[in-house]
Amino acid sequence: MDHVTGPSSVDELYRHLTAITREVRLSGTPEEARAFDYIEEQLTGWGYEVKRYQCDAYTGYPLTASLSMIAPHHQRFDANGYSLSPVTALPGLEGDLIYAGAGSEADLGIYDIPGKILLTDGMATPEKVLNAARAGAIGHIHSSGERIYEMCISPIWGTPTPETAGLLPAIPSIGITNVVAQTLRAALESGPVRVNLSTQPYLGWSTLPILTADLPGEEEDTYVLFSGHVDSWHLGVMDNGTANATQLEVARLLSEQRSTLKRGIRIAFWSGHSHARYAGSTWYADTFHDDIATRCVCHVNIDSVGAKGAVLLDQAPSMAETFSFLKDILAHSAGTKLTYQRISRSSDQSFWGHGVPTVLAALSYQDTGAETAGGADRPLFGMGNLGWWWHTPEDTLDKIDLEFLKRDCNIYYATLHSLLTSRRIPFDPAAGLLEMAHALDAYGHESDGKLPVSDLSEKARALANRAGRERLSNLDDAATNDLISDLLRVIIPVNFTEHGPYGHDLALGTEPLPGLKSTRTLATLDPESTEYRLLRTKLVRERNRISGALRHIDRILLGAGL
Repeated sequence: MDHVTGPSSVDELYRHLTAITREVRLSGTPEEARAFDYIEEQLTGWGYEVKRYQCDAYTGYPLTASLSMIAPHHQRFDANGYSLSPVTALPGLEGDLIYAGAGSEADLGIYDIPGKILLTDGMATPEKVLNAARAGAIGHIHSSGERIYEMCISPIWGTPTPETAGLLPAIPSIGITNVVAQTLRAALESGPVRVNLSTQPYLGWSTLPILTADLPGEEEDTYVLFSGHVDSWHLGVMDNGTANATQLEVARLLSEQRSTLKRGIRIAFWSGHSHARYAGSTWYADTFHDDIATRCVCHVNIDSVGAKGAVLLDQAPSMAETFSFLKDILAHSAGTKLTYQRISRSSDQSFWGHGVPTVLAALSYQDTGAETAGGADRPLFGMGNLGWWWHTPEDTLDKIDLEFLKRDCNIYYATLHSLLTSRRIPFDPAAGLLEMAHALDAYGHESDGKLPVSDLSEKARALANRAGRERLSNLDDAATNDLISDLLRVIIPVNFTEHGPYGHDLALGTEPLPGLKSTRTLATLDPESTEYRLLRTKLVRERNRISGALRHIDRILLGAGL
């Protein structure tokens, strides 16, 4: 494998960064469109084939919000709204306040929630909002820490469908700091508290821009997708200006190497990441499904790189299948020993249903013990810490270390260059099969024997042995690449999604073989109950889906003589 650290230019990175982040880039706004115009101008000048698209997306972002305590005495507090929160009728929503800890289902089960306005600890998440609405709360106040972090509270991945529209946030939500929360909780300790909550967001249909830029490969009609979002909270210099600047600098460097590229590069810039829950990348995944499912070799995502204090590189996310490749890249280009972090369901990872392998999202993180980490309320991205300014008005140019940005750009360049020039696709399907086998073992144990899956885990291990690298080494390059792609297009949809190729799971996290995650609930239910019988029916069908995938993998390997 040819590891190229890349001669990225600090001057070029800074030029792009300052040009893109001079304005707030809310999804679908003229300010965002001007950033897209700049990106298009740069890419066209380097000889890329640039295409601009538009899509309609259900979009929301906060405009004004307020919170007042009206009993036992009147006091007004600073507050902030959330993306895709519903609007409150003026003069606001009034109700009795109740505190319910972290807002988990277990927490909410302790309290009399119906008809109340709920106060919970921690940053706003779709899970918390769903829990609150299902418990009967009429409004939700999130105590997010020392600062209020902008968040999207919808669990729907991309634009809703008739089946998912009912999951849009049903109760208005606002954010406050811990200081305000402590005042409210102190008042609750003395007796009933009544509050007025108001949030007036933008909420409706927007037309979002999407841009792609292509350089073709010299030998294969395939491509690597390199993507990042342009929309921002506030000026969003780290999130996601540094990523866009890196995309452009990598694009410039690759344009100078175009004659050496075995496969093509497609660089994509999304809107709707922050304010429409990945609507831009989801629209693209749906609209160009066949092209992605047949030609895309890998998705490389980039988000929030080059920050001050971002000294940690060993938690960069990947899939089991792509981990050894990324580990090798980081060892050679940065001297970093990577630990495996299964990539989270975030960062425009809209292509798992297509069976596209992925590496990276965020790359460089703060040391969680550092003073800049922001204390107990520090925002986490996967396993890493992106800095206390993440999703706040403080995400400004002074939070960037240009030498770290150059370092991160060089790592992305090394990653892309290797993927584009390697004779063989450098991924390991056997690692994905082994991850499935381990997950099946765990689910079988958690079900307490109520859903037997040991035969499937044994079969997954046997297939992993047949798909191992030493077996693939006997095939020629073209046959190996076809085989790896064919295997991953079966393994990834079942190991990373519940809906498979033609739908999008909710933005509620993921784990291996997510279709079996409710297996652990099965063991807690009475086998004679209706709830048990309904759930077991669902899980048997998911077991069959996994079994079918393993049979498909068996046929692919037999066809390759393995």
